[in-house]
Parts: sequence; C-alpha cells; structure tokens
Amino acid sequence: MSKTPAGDKFTYLVLLGLSNAFVATAAAAILSVWEGTSQTLAPPVERGALTTWLPVATQTLCLFTPLLLISCTVLFFTNSTKATRLVMICTCVCFLALPVVVIYDHFAFSWTGRRLFSLVNSNMASHLPRLLPFVEQGAFSVLGAIVTSTFAIPVLTLFFTKWLAERVTHWSWRMRAGAFAPLFLVSWCLAPLHWGQHSADALATKDRQLSNQPFHVFGLLNTPSVGPLIKAEPTDLFAPLNEVNSAIEARQRRLRIAHAVRTDSVGSLPDVVLIVIESLRPELIAEDVMPNLAGLADQGIHCKYHFSGGNATNHGVFSLLTGLEPIWFDTAQRFDPGLLRWFKNVGYETGFFAGANDWKTFRMEGFISKKHFDEFRVSARNGIASDRRAVELASAFLSQRSIADDSASSKHPRLAVVYLYGTHATYQSYAADQVDQPTADDRYPFPYPPRLRDRFWNSYRNSARTVDRLIKPLFQPDRVIVAVGDHGEAFLEDGSIGHGIHLSRVQNMTGAVIYCPDTPSRSITCPTSHVDILPSLLACLNVELSDAGAIDGTSLLDATDMALSQRCFSTRNYLEPDYALIGPWTQDGSKPFAYRFKASINSGTATALNAIDEDGLQLESETMKTQAAALRKWQTGLHRLSTGSIAE
Repeated sequence: MSKTPAGDKFTYLVLLGLSNAFVATAAAAILSVWEGTSQTLAPPVERGALTTWLPVATQTLCLFTPLLLISCTVLFFTNSTKATRLVMICTCVCFLALPVVVIYDHFAFSWTGRRLFSLVNSNMASHLPRLLPFVEQGAFSVLGAIVTSTFAIPVLTLFFTKWLAERVTHWSWRMRAGAFAPLFLVSWCLAPLHWGQHSADALATKDRQLSNQPFHVFGLLNTPSVGPLIKAEPTDLFAPLNEVNSAIEARQRRLRIAHAVRTDSVGSLPDVVLIVIESLRPELIAEDVMPNLAGLADQGIHCKYHFSGGNATNHGVFSLLTGLEPIWFDTAQRFDPGLLRWFKNVGYETGFFAGANDWKTFRMEGFISKKHFDEFRVSARNGIASDRRAVELASAFLSQRSIADDSASSKHPRLAVVYLYGTHATYQSYAADQVDQPTADDRYPFPYPPRLRDRFWNSYRNSARTVDRLIKPLFQPDRVIVAVGDHGEAFLEDGSIGHGIHLSRVQNMTGAVIYCPDTPSRSITCPTSHVDILPSLLACLNVELSDAGAIDGTSLLDATDMALSQRCFSTRNYLEPDYALIGPWTQDGSKPFAYRFKASINSGTATALNAIDEDGLQLESETMKTQAAALRKWQTGLHRLSTGSIAE
C-alpha cells in the first residue's frame, strides 16, 4: 500500500468511508422501493437513479469528511500504538454505524413521523415491554429485517472494503489522492445545494418524504416538527397540600364531596350503555361503514367535531368516567371515577365488559377495576371472539334483575360500560364485512410503507363494520346509549401510524353519539370533548350534581352552539408530556388548529410552547402573547369557581 503504516490505515479508512457511502445509498434506494416513493430532493418528476440517490451519497461523504480529517491528523502525528488503535476502532464504528442508523431512522420516522434521535422515539423504546403483546406476525418480519441489516451491513461493508484495499495496494499515495479526494470535494460542493433546495419549499409544504436523508437524520437540516422538545416532569400523586395550588386543591375537595340527586323522582330510570370503541375515527360513523351507529346518530346527538381526553386509551377513558380534563390524570382523581360514584348515588348497578385486560399496564387500574363495578367481566384479547363475548355479557347484565333483590318490581337501573377492541390494529373483521378491498392482515409489515396504506385503511373500515354488527343488540329504544371512541387513529395523514404518538386531528379526535329517549336529535359541529359525556348523561336522566362546577364538562343537551364555539379545553399526548389547547381558533381556517403547551396539575403551572396545524406540526402564525392569553383563560376555567354551566 503506501510507504507508511499511517498511510495504509488512512487509505483503509477512506475506502471504508466510500464503501459505506455506497451502502447507505443502496439502503436508501431499497427503502424508497419499499415505500413506493422517491428520495429525490426535487418535486416528484422522472429522474435517473443517479440524480435520485446522489444526495444520499454526497451527504454521507460530507458527514465522513470531518472524522477522516481528525483521524488522519492523529494517525500521522501520533507514535502511540494504543492511540492509533483507538482512532481506527472509533472511526470504523462510526462509518459502519451510519447506514444502520439511516435504516433505523427510516422505520422510526415512518412510524412516528419523528427522527430516530427524538424524545418520542426514546419514550417509545421505554414502552416496548408494554407494546410487545400487540406485536403481530407482520411486525416480526420488519423487526427481523432490521436486525438482519444491523449485522449484515457492517460485515458486508468490511469485506467489500478489504477487497478494494487489495486492489489499490500498488497505487502510490498521489494516485490514491487523485482518485479519492475529488469524491469528497464534489460532495462538499454539492452540499449547499441540499440546504438551498430544502430550506423554503420543503418546509413550507411539510414534505416529510424529502427529509428522510442523512443530513436530516443527524439534524443538519431541519425536519417539519411538532415544535420545541420538552422533557417529562416527574409528578407526585400525593403531593403535600401546602405545595398544591389553592384553587386546584379547592376543586379536589369539591369533587370529593359532590353527590348526584334526581330532580324528577317520578318513574324509573332507564338503563344506560356506554360503548367505547377502540381507535374510532369520526368519519367511520357513516351509512356505508357503520349503518347501525349512523342510524343512532340520526336519532340522537351526533358530535361531529369531538375530541378525546388524549390520543391514547388511558387519558381518553379517564375523561369519560370522570368528566375531567386529562391534566387531572396525575392526581388522586384517577382512583375515584365520578361517573360510577354518582350513578350509584341514584340507584344504578354498574358493570364493565371488555375484550381486553391490560388496564394495569397502561395505568388505568385506578378507574377500571373490580372494586368500582358491581360486575366486572374482562378477558384477554382474542380478536372478534372477545368483543362478541363482551357484548353478550353486557346484554345479559342489562336483562337481569337486581342482584340485591329478586322481585321484579325492584329491578334496579343498570349502567353497562362496554369496551370493544376490534378496530385496533390488526383490524379484524368477519368475512361478510370485508367490503373494502384490497386489505391487509397481521402478515403485512408493521409499520407499513405508504404504498400499503390503503390496504390497512380498508381493513380498518371493515373492522368497524364488524364492530357495528356486534353492538346492534345493545341499541334498545328505551335505553340511554353513548357510543364513543377512546381516541383516533393515524394512517400516515400526520406522518405517523397508530395513536399515542403526537397531538393531531386524526389521533386526538374521535366519534361520539349520545342517544337519549324522547330527546330531539341534534348535530353538533362545534368542538366537543369527552368531558362533556358525563354531564350529558346526567342531564338525560334528569340527575344533577350538588356542585355542577366540580367537573370540567358541560351538558350537550343544554349548551348552545355559540357557547360551545367560544370555550376552550385540552387534549393530551401519550408519548410526550404535552397538551393541545382547543378553542375558537380551531375551526377558523386562518388560525392554528391548536396551541401546544406543557402543564403540571400539582404545581398549577402551564407554559405555552407553540401553535400547531392539524398534523401536529409547528406553525409560526400566532404570537406567544396570544397563546399565553388563551392558556390563562383555560387555567381560569379549570378553577370553576361558579357552579353554573356553560349554557348560562
């Protein structure tokens, strides 16, 4: 090779860098074929392979250049064998790791819409033990491919580098410099083009696909983001009273002592069914997908712009059962669900029926457990079978006599909470309901590439048809019926797959229908929330709380559209400790979708972060002063100093 050992080592590192640039480019090419998309920085037009993947190669060489220069300096000016060996090892590891990091980043980015080195992905990694029960065959195939590439890429690259090194042994150092240096120089000459082409247009169009390249992976080019990163702040469920904001402390006292009373003692109370459908998007409540639920919506109150308490089950169901905004989740209120306590005040027997049993895993055992219900029947997830069993058990519970008295005249009214899992991935359905084709099943890769998105969307719609078929027996005209989703579901509309990943319209919005016998039907297009379900149920039953202002929601039977359009409320994120503030600006096309903020109930603080669009991406169209003012209004509303309702 060269005349000096240092020159030999440096030549080897250069060849290793070139090999890895080639491997990274090949990986980008394979991944673009996998996704069915283009990696070109320019708008999608017909281009040759060289132009399409040239940015990946040049960016990789640019990233390697500083490390090569540092390694070269150390190798030529050190006489220490240990130092030389350490430099070689560190440089080789960095070079070999880059293609692997690009692959890992690609799958993280395609699943969460965030870079590999981000808070949401680190949090997701910490949640892996909780997510393992949800892993299906298709996810294992993706995981297997990632693990295989982790080991195969470095091995193949080292062999290829060794093969190259053997063929340049007879070259002089001038020949090597003349062959290799232009490649790195050209890459640096092209680098400004990447910044220039990317800067304005790519960010303005939120083009996520263009941003999945090495400069973006390592933060040298910005990727459309949700906004400033925030760290999770530890919360203390049992903070001393003298450390808790006085107004919040007062709210908690009011919640503890509030009780329910009937305003009309004539006649018996109807049975109530609260159906919670996993990952229900509002557009599924349509005649061609869920005809039974759509028919119920025509007869009842159909909330067409409805928000869950959060983008995951725990925060969503918490708001349903307590009438409280999700910020209360980190307090003792998580262990004292108001809905169950107040329904028992007026004589209801309560039952919970579900085709899932992972409540403790996701911190829901405080409000979903045997101690809160007269009958508690759950089972391990088993697709459609467990959902069908839950509905059958709920139907039997609603048809039984009182467990306290066998006489027919003393039958107590019953509240059945039914949680159905069928619309969660992998979206199972009966053969008769598989109308939308083609579909995906658990053998398909997860996370899935954009080219397969429509297959999963079709499977999702089909699963909703099956759920709609299952819940039909619960729809009795003399019952009060509520059917809601626990949260929404993303199918790459916001750059992510699933839910619980970041604040967005598709993840935080869900469907909601309230049917109350002898109550006029109504379609509400103003923003509504899960916190409104409990007060609406009480209003249906002619039941009032001794302190109506103790909870955050308002009855949708009474509230006017004007009042609903002027209020503000929050919805929560699962994987990051942030919230979205929904208000009058949400449906104003000239305004942001929501204001993102962080908050702590125990300290009584809330801090504005940034405005976001429907995809949860940062907007610069609103001043921090405006956001802070809206946040103060929301904080004041949390205190609920009066006992009046929003309709007044």
